[in-house]
Amino acid sequence: MRLPFLFYIYRYKDMYIMTQLTKRSKSNLLIGFGCSLFILIISSIVSYISINQLLDSQQAVEHTTEVENNLNSLISRMKDAETGQRGFLLTGDESFLEPYNGAKAEVNVFFNHVQLLTVDNQYQQKDFPLLEKFIERKFDLIDQSINDKKRGIPPTVPALRVGKKTMDSVRSVVAAMISRENQLLISRNATMNEFAAFTPIMIGIASLLSMGITILFYFRVSKDARIAINLQKELKDKGEKTARQIEVIDEIAKKIAGGDYSALIEKTDLQ
Repeated sequence: MRLPFLFYIYRYKDMYIMTQLTKRSKSNLLIGFGCSLFILIISSIVSYISINQLLDSQQAVEHTTEVENNLNSLISRMKDAETGQRGFLLTGDESFLEPYNGAKAEVNVFFNHVQLLTVDNQYQQKDFPLLEKFIERKFDLIDQSINDKKRGIPPTVPALRVGKKTMDSVRSVVAAMISRENQLLISRNATMNEFAAFTPIMIGIASLLSMGITILFYFRVSKDARIAINLQKELKDKGEKTARQIEVIDEIAKKIAGGDYSALIEKTDLQ
């Protein structure tokens, strides 16, 4: 009975090794999957942040364009009013006042719109009281010169110079506001460009790490699988060998039990 007993001991040992290999394979799969999932999450977060930065940059460009368009429209309508004033002062023909009519209301619309668009920019907001003052001053001077002309009072050079100086002040404030908006856009685009340059690098590194981890754990799992296959083959061979040995022993035992004590177990019979 010693041989079957040893067989079961060896078989238990081999089964224990098989169990450990199975556990290790599962552990390798879980670790590999966990690492790949972690890298995928990090890569997704970086991509999400980068996309948001690109969207913010696009919105910033649209915002800056809208602010500049309204400021330029404000200046344009004031120029129209000034042109109409000059034409009327030179000719006395009120048809020249057509560009002037309604200009003040339109300028106020552009002014209010820009003020609303830049409500979150304290530096821009600081310029609005000054800009409003110059605009009102300019329209007051235009109104006064037109009324004087209608009463037959010719425009004076000092009055015209004051009007020009006031208009130059309006242009100066508007130019400063446009410049400030462009600087803000440049700053936002610089941040966006940093993310745009960093994102492909990060995704590339993440992809390489993910591939490396996948390959590493593929080889580890493949190695465990090969060991398991070899062990299964070894178990099968041992089982067949042990079965043959048991058959030989049983046959000899039967002969001895029958009184045939001449039966011997050859070494080759047990192989």
